[in-house]
Amino acid sequence: MDMAEPRTTIKIQPDMTDLRGLLKALNEMDKDSQKGLKDEVYSISAWTAQRIQAAAAGHPYMPLQAAVIVQTVRASRDRLPTVLIGGSKGRASGGANAGELLFGNEFGGERNAFGNLTSFPNGGYRFPIRSEKVGRGNAGYWIFPTLKGAQRDITQQWKNAVEKVYDNWKRGI
Repeated sequence: MDMAEPRTTIKIQPDMTDLRGLLKALNEMDKDSQKGLKDEVYSISAWTAQRIQAAAAGHPYMPLQAAVIVQTVRASRDRLPTVLIGGSKGRASGGANAGELLFGNEFGGERNAFGNLTSFPNGGYRFPIRSEKVGRGNAGYWIFPTLKGAQRDITQQWKNAVEKVYDNWKRGI
């Protein structure tokens, strides 16, 4: 029986459902305009990645885990602002890589029947307590709160970049 390897990298980008028509229209632009859009959007992705990296220093419970994860935060070149986090790089003292630590460090872990975090034989705790419940999920400690706080700016910057490149393409610049 073949077991699929668990996903250890997350890709943070907007929901594609509402954007398919726009992205199809952007494909009609010439290659230079498409490259220009990717360059503009990359700067937004890099700005977002830097904000996430800065937020890691404020992790309230597991800053050493966050330091391993933050090394993997990187911007991606695409038509949409995209940040990649996690993967097999970086190692914690126990041997776990950034991808294995990512979700537990961001959202926390479950408590056992005694109300304590699940402990390990060495007496340590692997993840902080679950972050505050918000809607159907958890708020997170540093990645998702940062993204939520920057969402309006990211959206506006992206709209401005698309309009700029599209207007230049229409004018033949």
